[in-house]
Amino acid sequence: MRVLVFLLITLFPGLGHATVPALLRWQDSQQAVPAPQTDVTANKIWKLCALYPSLKDSYWLSVNYGMLEAAKKYGVSLKVLEAGGYRQLNMQKSQITQCQQWGADAILLGSSTTTFPDLQTQVGSLPVIEVVNAIHDATVKARVGVPWFQMGYQPGRYLVKWSDGKPLKVLLLPGPDDAGGSREMVEGFRHAIAGSQVHIVDVALGDNDIEVQRNLLQEMLERHPDVDVVAGTAIAAEAAMGETRNQGTPLTVVSFYLSHQVYRGLKRERIIMAASDQMVWQGELAIQQAIRVLQGQPVSENISPPILVLTPKNADSQHVKCSLSPGGFRPVYLY
Repeated sequence: MRVLVFLLITLFPGLGHATVPALLRWQDSQQAVPAPQTDVTANKIWKLCALYPSLKDSYWLSVNYGMLEAAKKYGVSLKVLEAGGYRQLNMQKSQITQCQQWGADAILLGSSTTTFPDLQTQVGSLPVIEVVNAIHDATVKARVGVPWFQMGYQPGRYLVKWSDGKPLKVLLLPGPDDAGGSREMVEGFRHAIAGSQVHIVDVALGDNDIEVQRNLLQEMLERHPDVDVVAGTAIAAEAAMGETRNQGTPLTVVSFYLSHQVYRGLKRERIIMAASDQMVWQGELAIQQAIRVLQGQPVSENISPPILVLTPKNADSQHVKCSLSPGGFRPVYLY
């Protein structure tokens, strides 16, 4: 079990790269250490190949935008492949082969599974940069991403304060089983609500697909018609915005991370809180980490932006510009 040693709760009045004084490194122990933000210069046109679990979730669309903008900024090539969902190990293995055939210098791996057996055999001498989803493989040269424990802890902590000591029944929809940090988020949420009047009535696991999440939600609401709050992935939050409980009263919704729909839900006050690990910025950091590794420069083993706690009161364009891709942006698979 992973133990939270240091919990970062950050709310910046204006979030641009110039206004954020530090990034955070984190170790397996969950300790976060401030690290200075520095830029890089690519000494050649490196070929970077990025693998995503799926672009069905706009979370990864924002990562894609961050990587694309960074590729333009630093003058490197970027190839993107997506597995079509979680638990797609064989698909991602075949995509690593495609990266090698393309002539990639490094793999930016957003794994669709929590482990990646025989990664060293798959990649050979290619360096691997872990992006968002942790696999904790010795082959990985550097990591970009927050501990998902914290992404579950933040909503739980928020609900404890928001409930003001009153009982709350919460349904958790944390995403796919054994992938994408689902279990870490549940663990973080449990730690945050321990000893409070906030109680989990059920945990429903399923792929980050809107139809899957909508069906799960409806099944759970039939089983637990008296739930007060739905807390889960951005996809689950999107589904929950359109549902009601008891005598037609809207559900209270909390999201473990941010998406374009969740942002609109915050603005319309249909979602009371969402955490953001600043996906656009993570995309840029992944490119930076890859360049440093390829050029033999010093690199932090784990690095991430601060986590933001967003509510209808503070969710504005300044707070989310390092989190969400612009409206109308479409996935770019080759730059």
